[in-house]
Amino acid sequence: MGGPHIKRPARRMPKNEHKINELWNQSGSEKLDDIKVEYHLKSGILTKVQAFGDFKCQPAHYSSWSAPDPDMCPWHPFKSCLEFDVTEIVLEVALNNEQTDRLLDICCHYVISIPFADRSWDYDIYYCDIWEWATNLLHNPYLFPHFHFNAQCLSKFGGQTFEHFVDEPFTAQHFWDAQSQLPDGAKPLAFILYADKTKLSSFGTTKGYPVIAQGMGGGYVVGWLPVVKEDKQHSSKLAWANFKATVWHKSFERILSSLAERSRMGQWLECLDATQCWFFPLILILSSDFEEQSMVSLTHGVRSLWPCPVCLILHNKLSDTSCCYPLCTSCDSQAVLATAQEKETAEEWEEVLKGYRLRDIPNLFWALSSTDVHCALSWDRLHFHSGGEWSNHLWVELQKHINVDKNYQAFPCWRDQKHPNQVMNISFTDNSVHEDISKMIVYATHDILTEGDCSIGYLLLRCVHLYIELDMYASLEVHTAETISNGRHTHCSVDCFQQYINKTADESDKNWNFPKLHMDLHIFDDIEVKGATRNYNTKPNEKMHGSLKDSYLLCMNFRDVAEQILHINMWQVVTDCICRQLFEFDEAQCQADKEDLLEQDDSLVDVIDCPISISNVFHVKLKSRQHSQTFDAIEGAHHDDQAFGNFCVKLNNFLNVLLPSLNILLPEGKHIHLQGNYEITEHCFIHINYESMVNWHQHTDYLCCNLLFFGSPCFNCIFIRQTENKVVLGWLIFCFKCLVGDHRFPLALIHPFDAPTARPRAQAHFYSVRSIIRGALLLPDGPSDYLVVDTADTDMFLCVKMMHLEAGHIVCI
Repeated sequence: MGGPHIKRPARRMPKNEHKINELWNQSGSEKLDDIKVEYHLKSGILTKVQAFGDFKCQPAHYSSWSAPDPDMCPWHPFKSCLEFDVTEIVLEVALNNEQTDRLLDICCHYVISIPFADRSWDYDIYYCDIWEWATNLLHNPYLFPHFHFNAQCLSKFGGQTFEHFVDEPFTAQHFWDAQSQLPDGAKPLAFILYADKTKLSSFGTTKGYPVIAQGMGGGYVVGWLPVVKEDKQHSSKLAWANFKATVWHKSFERILSSLAERSRMGQWLECLDATQCWFFPLILILSSDFEEQSMVSLTHGVRSLWPCPVCLILHNKLSDTSCCYPLCTSCDSQAVLATAQEKETAEEWEEVLKGYRLRDIPNLFWALSSTDVHCALSWDRLHFHSGGEWSNHLWVELQKHINVDKNYQAFPCWRDQKHPNQVMNISFTDNSVHEDISKMIVYATHDILTEGDCSIGYLLLRCVHLYIELDMYASLEVHTAETISNGRHTHCSVDCFQQYINKTADESDKNWNFPKLHMDLHIFDDIEVKGATRNYNTKPNEKMHGSLKDSYLLCMNFRDVAEQILHINMWQVVTDCICRQLFEFDEAQCQADKEDLLEQDDSLVDVIDCPISISNVFHVKLKSRQHSQTFDAIEGAHHDDQAFGNFCVKLNNFLNVLLPSLNILLPEGKHIHLQGNYEITEHCFIHINYESMVNWHQHTDYLCCNLLFFGSPCFNCIFIRQTENKVVLGWLIFCFKCLVGDHRFPLALIHPFDAPTARPRAQAHFYSVRSIIRGALLLPDGPSDYLVVDTADTDMFLCVKMMHLEAGHIVCI
């Protein structure tokens, strides 16, 4: 029951996939990077192929939908915009209930009574009608055009064939399968739910248990579960654990009560485009920590014989990641419970359930058609990796061998990455801090834990490198067949883990059979069937805990906690909605004023039309402009820096080559000879827009070239395109704009790293800033060597992989 290797089924391609591929290959009309969109057969929508530049992942009804005119009274139900502004300020400064009138009261209050130990236990539940919440979103004119009701199979043309890729849930297998199971003409209405306890008070004495539904426009609190306080008389007993699970499921059942019947029979609903849709709701994804996953699946958790809520694996096999195990299903769980209930004695009953690690409780999700609770449970990067496998296990082991505070202090700063100066012997409660520590750890310790000095520590560092490599693949926002295959290969490279476990078995009592290590086995299965891990990561949902804690600390009297917090949360939702309407109203008014101005005075067309028609898309922008300086002044200010030697001469030579390459005539047809008294303008900040290799979207890097950035020098490194087929790394030294004739050129003095050993700084070159591809994070490793930190973000991770492949390097894991 726990051992045989089960081959995972291949992705079930749409029936006409191969035929369409054949037709397109015969036609020869495809171009590189074309995107093919194939809709589910039951949608009745034909397959289409779009040029990459024209592709937008939009539902079929998007093209026929036009946004309504802005509401002329967007501050409604307030009497005026001023009254709304005052109310918003009242909410922001956190006045209490006595100082603020209640706006809405739509939360339902329900009391459940659960018998236990010869008495009835009552618990309060607060929830909103989740179906009504969903239909409100469907009738929102700003959100409706972005809803997807049909499964899509997306592919990108790579030059010879179309390669399948997944990102959003509607592009993955579960959504496709859900639509396949519905009657013709029906549409799946998928929900993503999250539930996790949080500490509201500073000392953790008061806890909250919000249920958050992810929808268009963000997450919404749709329920508040009761927190069962531990009872000393019954704690640690099986009956008490079953009681807490019963309370959880009875409470959650009330929250989902409006979906149960509709999931079986469907519900007709007229959408905003006047189309009648037959919707079948289902829970596609359940996002939660392992503790909640055990509660949702009604398994016995970490200490049980079969701890995994997704598959049947024995507790003593959790560190063995070389095999797959039979997957659990709701149908199997229902059959096991039915078999147990047929037994005559309680002992026989419990023995059957123990064999399949189930509790003697009906699962509320069984009432929802098309919802398999074990399939809906998802791998959680925040708790399983940063807050689990790393923080509680690998990091604890590493600290036995190292002290790396100085190395972390010397680490370069990078945008969106926390930079702790001290990491040893500190307990971080924020898992995102642990994530950033793990990304830097290999670079901070590679010269400390060497194979010769500490063989065990070196072996552990290899395990950490494997973990980080796997984590980077898991965090990709878009997955192709190639990235999934590479990720699976990384996960299978577990020899060093087993070696480390075996070598430390006699010296350490560390138990590596923990569930979060085993859950890595399910990462890429989840990606194939539910899309990228960001779809079910608990990180964005846990960020909502912050506003709930603020509400508890600043806006209430610490009584009736759930009721008051939910009222405040509703005020915030209403405020956000009205602010959106006010924004649309202001934008429409601004555009109307500009059109009126153009009609009144044709002479202003050239002036006004420029900012309206010009595109906001750019590759490079130089910011933080400084005072103009002469070449002589610049060379004098940097006289001790070899990179600025012969600054003027080298710039003249560069410009004499650059202008002809851009088909720009040299001034007066003569070579450029700028003198020492010629002025240029320095810029200390650069915006770089680039196309991500991961999701092909535009991303922005913010790069510094500043001697005094928050009191310290900051000169970022970059990827540079030297030629059409050659990309190298370099270090920004000086950025400026230079006026030559009628053209102003944005240029940069860069120290290129285009040789096996770093060039002397005196060989710094000038480049057009348009040659800069994006920023890079480099870490000095000795006097002349540098390490490329490819874990800074997912795009840099793939960029460095590509550079290794193009250079013919053999990448060892």
